Amino acid sequence: MARKTKDITIESGRDAGKSFRITEMPILQADKWAQRALFAIARAGVDTSSINMNGGMLEMARLALDVVGKIDPEVGGDLLDELLSCVQIIPTGGVPRSLVMDSDIEDIKTLFVLRKEVLALHIDFLKNGNSPDMS
Repeated sequence: MARKTKDITIESGRDAGKSFRITEMPILQADKWAQRALFAIARAGVDTSSINMNGGMLEMARLALDVVGKIDPEVGGDLLDELLSCVQIIPTGGVPRSLVMDSDIEDIKTLFVLRKEVLALHIDFLKNGNSPDMS
């Protein structure tokens, strides 16, 4: 089965009208990314016992806000940067290519949107409180 992809177009700001393709990480890369994120959360002392497993994306967003102020900035920065490895720009002509960070993205909001969309693509199985069947 092919990895999931999602095309998005930025609606506002300096990058308005630019289109990007997000492609799911290969499974081992995604698993290692998630492990590093979970270990960083644990090292930061974030209490995860109150997580509502049926809260879906809203609960993940709440957890992310709790974590941001506690995680080691170097580790967190590396994790955020790795999310961007899943993104290609779709220039005029429609052939996706790798991002050139210094010129393809001009608005900080675009970085936030792209990272959020990459994360959403990888955890979409959590929508509506669904969790993967582990049997």
